[in-house]
Order: sequence, then C-alpha cells, then structure tokens
Amino acid sequence: MPASQLQRVMESAGSFATSLNLSGHRSLLPTTVESLTGCLSVVHGAKVTPPHNQLTYLNMSGCSMVTTSSLHHLLMQSPFLETFCVKGMPAVTNETCEILSQHCPRLLSLDLSRCKSLTGAGIRLFASSAVTRAKPLSLVELRLSGLKSITDSTMSALGEAAPYLEVLDLSYCRDLHNSAVGAFVACSEDFALDSISLTPRQAGRNPNEGRRYRRRITRLRHLSLSYCLLLTDIACSHLAHAMPQLELLELGGIGGELKDDGVVRLLETLPKLRKLDLEDANDITDNVLHSVTPYPSSDDIRRDHCVPGHALEHLIVSYAIQLSNDALLASIRNCPRLRVLEADNTRISAAAVKEFVKLARERQSLDATVVAIDCRSMNEGVVKEIADSTRPRLGWRAYEARRLAYLDGRDDDALGVGQDECDPYRVVLKTFASWQTVDAVAAARSKRRKGWRRRDANTSSGSSTTEDALPQRSRWWSPGVRRSSGMNSPSLLETNNDRDGCTIM
Repeated sequence: MPASQLQRVMESAGSFATSLNLSGHRSLLPTTVESLTGCLSVVHGAKVTPPHNQLTYLNMSGCSMVTTSSLHHLLMQSPFLETFCVKGMPAVTNETCEILSQHCPRLLSLDLSRCKSLTGAGIRLFASSAVTRAKPLSLVELRLSGLKSITDSTMSALGEAAPYLEVLDLSYCRDLHNSAVGAFVACSEDFALDSISLTPRQAGRNPNEGRRYRRRITRLRHLSLSYCLLLTDIACSHLAHAMPQLELLELGGIGGELKDDGVVRLLETLPKLRKLDLEDANDITDNVLHSVTPYPSSDDIRRDHCVPGHALEHLIVSYAIQLSNDALLASIRNCPRLRVLEADNTRISAAAVKEFVKLARERQSLDATVVAIDCRSMNEGVVKEIADSTRPRLGWRAYEARRLAYLDGRDDDALGVGQDECDPYRVVLKTFASWQTVDAVAAARSKRRKGWRRRDANTSSGSSTTEDALPQRSRWWSPGVRRSSGMNSPSLLETNNDRDGCTIM
C-alpha cells in the first residue's frame, strides 16, 4: 500500500483504531510513521492532556527502514498497548525497553526476537524498573529468540519482575548458561509465596549437602530453549519442580550435552506436558522415554491426573540414536493422546510405525503424523502395505494452498496414483519412499496437461469438443464476490504454472 493511501485511511479513522499491523512493510519510511502517529492520536494539539492513541495491538515486524526515534515517538503515545511485535527490527535498542517500561504498562505479549541492536542489558533494565517500582510486569508472553549477552542478573530480574509469565522463548540465545536458567527460578529463603523448598537430591545437587534449595514456582506453560548450545542437563535440574503447569518444552538442537539425569529429573515433574522436543539429543537413553510413558493401567483417573505422559501429544526424538525400538513402541502404545511422532534417523522399526498408524486410526486422531526419514526399516514395501491408511503430506483446502497441489480425494482427478492428502483421518507418513508418491502424482498431472495441450492444438479454437475436453475450473477457491459450493480443490492443472519454490514434505 502506498504511503499516501495509508495516511489517507489513517486520517479518516486513525483515532478509532485499536489494532495496527504493518508487518512486512519494508519500504515504510520514518516520516510516514511520524505522520501515522499524529493521525492515530486522539488528542490533536491540545495542551491539557498529552497526545495518545487507542492502540492495543501493534505489529511492525520487518519494517527495516523505520528509525529508533520514530518508533519511540509512536510508543510514547501508546499507553494502552497490550500486544507488541517488532521481530527482526534493527531499530529496536536497549532504550526501547526503557520506553516500554515507562509508557506501556499494560503489555501482555512482547516479541523482541532477532533484534540485532538489542542485548540482555535492555531486558534487565526493563525488568529492574518494575522491581524498583514494586509493581510486577503484566507480561504473559515474552519472546527473545536470538537475544545476545544474557547474564545471570538479567534472568534473575526477569524471574522476579514477571510472575505471570506463561510463554518464554529463549531459543538460539547462544550466551545462555546453566547458571542463568537457575537464576530465573531461584529465590531467597524469605520468599515464601509461590515457592518450594527442595532437598539436595531433588535439586540435582550432592545428596550429602546439609542445606535446602528454594525455587520459585512459575506459571510457565511454554518454554523454548532450543539451540542454546551452552546449556546442559544441569539446566533441566534447575527447572525441576518449578514449572508444574508446563505443557510445551522445546530442547531441540542442544545435542549430546543433554544427559539422562537432568532431563529425567525435569520430566518427572511435568504432569501436563503435551509437546516434548529433544531433537539431536543423541546421548539420551530409554530412561528419558520411560519418564514420560505411563504404565498400562486400568486406573484411568490416576493416569489422567498424576502421571507424566498422559497428555503427551507431540514427541520429537529425531537423531536420538541411543533410543531403542522397544521404548518407542511402549510410548506409542501407552501414551493415549500421542498424535505426532518425529523419529528421523532412529532405531524405530516398521512394526512400530504400523502400530502407530493402527492406533491413530482406532483413536480417530486428526492429522496424526509419523516421521521416519532415514530409518533403515522403512522401505518401499512397508509404505505400500499401509498405503490405505496413510498420506504423504498434510494437505488442506484453501486458496493459499493451490500451488502446493495437494491431491484431494473429493476431486474427480482419476489419476490412478497417489493418496488423499486432505483426509484428516489418514496418518501423514513422511519417509523417503512415501515422498515418491508425490512425485508420481506430479508426473501424472504433467502428462495429462500435455495431452490436453496436444488435443487443443488439433482442435479448432472455440469448438465444443475443446470445451468438453478441458477440465472445469475449481470455483470454490476462485477469488470473487460470491463463491460456489463446488468441492474441487485447486491444483497445478488450473493454475497453468509449473511447480516452483521449495519442496514441502
């Protein structure tokens, strides 16, 4: 949208706007932002009250030409801001955090990921200001992926200032140490509210120590520490007993530094865990899987409330080469809600994959997925054996998906190859052999398209024979005022374009 048109819209309705999404506007100039700030203001030139707007949602991710001063000018007039996303903006600095602490007291969601001019000092200033005012931050979601220079004092201040935090993303923070993670949940003996006292054994320390360790009980539901390369399983020991509400735990990409002791100690205290990412943890053993695998029991009440693993839906153990097939099979059978299993380059057998497909169909799991790429037992014969219950890709019906050319069983393609990729009850099976089905479908469509073109060349233009031979256009996804109720899905046959871009498995 041209800046002049954007400004014209904001001049008419800016003072009523509560949500502004400018993500992806790479050519947005600082002068335009300053003009928009004036248009958004409820008070125009009045001296009684300072100018302010009614924005509660602001997304400026990708606005690479916006300067720090123009961004701060807008923030200083946004006292009601609750959601703020500036992912990847070079204009965000440590001073921006100070502006937020002074002028945006209602922030609930803050995304400062990949801001190269921001460091941990800015987050420490943001949190320390709240501690000094004795007024905790209202933050529920904080994303700091790729943040540099995170120290123990930064994490300690953040843990003290943000007691309501439920989502914390620290992925790719390559300066993050085990001690910083421990500082986030550590508290003094005088802090009795929402805390727990642990023995040395529970805290992962020397059992012969005569002291106790107090940890702050957080409200975290989602924690991402993926690709924090300096972390080890000691960080997991620090977090044990401090996150009883955790549902999503991401520890992918850390590698062999994750050992059984700390990981098991943490997982045993997470009864509500729904997603576990341990990709590249090539040194963990079956003990880790046993800690999130309920024992077969008829006592459903106990299993549904106390045992870790009863709620597990998504398990990622790709490249965990020490895991045995028996442990994976036990998790498949005893985790009643397991819906997605990613086990690339592991010892998972064809029998375990078949069991996953069978149980997913019996449980009527929607969009169940098993990934077994680079697994020796998954050959073409196994893929063909379970082809009636699987599909190679997770397809969906939408205008945006037309270039991916998903095969929909509700279409009258009659290609003679492929599987219905839009049936939510079919299990998505990702292997090297299953992907060949996608290539076969593309080849069949290409052959049919060439046949139509040859037929069209041999027939006079505009004849009824040509019109009958060509496929009817899929109307349900066509952009227009009124959409038809047709059930055909878009494909490359209708777009008249060859497949380009990335290959999506």
